[in-house]
Amino acid sequence: MNLFSSFAQNRIELILNDCSQENGFTMFPLVIANPNVLTEHKTKYTGKYFDNSKMIILNYSDTLRIEYRNIYGQIIDTTFTNAKVLRIVKLCVNKFIDYEKKSLINESIQKNKVWTLNTIWGDYIFESDKLVLKPKNGFLKFEYYKNGKRINRGKIKITKYIIDKIALFERKLYLMQNADKGCTFGISYKLNNGIDEINFQDNSCYGFNNEQLLIELKILN
Repeated sequence: MNLFSSFAQNRIELILNDCSQENGFTMFPLVIANPNVLTEHKTKYTGKYFDNSKMIILNYSDTLRIEYRNIYGQIIDTTFTNAKVLRIVKLCVNKFIDYEKKSLINESIQKNKVWTLNTIWGDYIFESDKLVLKPKNGFLKFEYYKNGKRINRGKIKITKYIIDKIALFERKLYLMQNADKGCTFGISYKLNNGIDEINFQDNSCYGFNNEQLLIELKILN
């Protein structure tokens, strides 16, 4: 007799989800997350869901615990309670696990140094854009350049929210150095806080960029 047959079955679909998108749509294949169901289950089917992969499982537990990777290569272990009512589970592949890391923006503000981020396409060949933040009198004066031409300037009041957003972007940059696999034509970043300069090579091919940061700082609409 099959051990699972004595338990109630619950059919659940596992697909990936880009939590930064309003409709939650993502093109990331399931293999990116490499989900591992840790609670009692039986894998029924792994196949295509539009252009994305999906996994269908039969769950035999009141909870559903899944270990998976986000697009930054970090392991996430998530437990879903009341699993009997679940029909579909969307794994947030762009969910970021925060951790302690030295922040160059904090150091720049403390020492009144200019913080500069250069975005370069393809092995440090073509500079796509540049963001310059200069701390002064409680504000970050900014200049933003696109393809060598300044397209925006102004100032941002220094708040905990603003500093946290920039510091989080910095921590994500560190993870890009250790991204699995890679593209032959990736994006590079050069970050300088007036004291230290660090180069980051994004070979992840997952679409990581600084656009979200620029929107949150209201430098881009």
